[in-house]
Amino acid sequence: MELSLISNDPEVATAAEAAGVDRLFVDLERRGKQKRQQGLGLFLSTHQPSDIAELSRTLVNSKLMVRIDAPHDGTRSQIDFAISAGADYIMLPYFHAVSQASDFVRYVGRRAKAVLLVETREAAQALPALAALPGVAEFHLGLNDLSISYGRRFLFELISDGTVANLCQVLRDANVSFGFGGIGSLSRTDLPVSPDLILAYQIALGASRGWLGRSFRDASVGRLPSEVSKLRERIAFWRNASFSQRQCMETLLMSQIDAAACQSCRSA
Repeated sequence: MELSLISNDPEVATAAEAAGVDRLFVDLERRGKQKRQQGLGLFLSTHQPSDIAELSRTLVNSKLMVRIDAPHDGTRSQIDFAISAGADYIMLPYFHAVSQASDFVRYVGRRAKAVLLVETREAAQALPALAALPGVAEFHLGLNDLSISYGRRFLFELISDGTVANLCQVLRDANVSFGFGGIGSLSRTDLPVSPDLILAYQIALGASRGWLGRSFRDASVGRLPSEVSKLRERIAFWRNASFSQRQCMETLLMSQIDAAACQSCRSA
């Protein structure tokens, strides 16, 4: 599984690369994000375009991914700038139409790898057509915004109601690389849903890309090697897990999601 970490800090990037993180991730998305995620306590990036070139100079083996804004009049300029500054992957967030994704892929061309971040209901419904687009390197299902778009109170409800499994089936059938959600630090034992169970479910559904979550960004630089090593060990474990182990995992995961969703409703 290829692992990505959001950071614009060269020191963190160097440590992450040494720890075995495959990609560093500069996040330039701003347009409309704060409004649609208002009050949810989600990550809002303060990264700047100048961070791209700085991280590009810092990295030796790890690749650099840049998330631009949702489709708008300046999309092409953002793509051109990011690629000229050294981006290996360009990610398009919060799009609604196949035509928007198609234009994005065409703008990127062969200069970098195009990644589609599916996080609107319209994009999810159009996933078979999106998966057939030539030139898309990979997909990611963004559960925070996708949950908002579907009207869910708790992001993992899209797992328990079968939405994520159905979307992953579409991507597997199309034989394209994908990931979904995020991966929390396995050292965290205070979360309502176990990061290890989410990781196991990602592997069970065929995800080959992992997006390291806020708990990795909040970890000290010195802890990154042990955190990533522990994660790699569990990836290997779940890849070789028996059918009964995966059944038990899924039962426990759904139980934890249901409990967390109920708690979310009571707190609303």
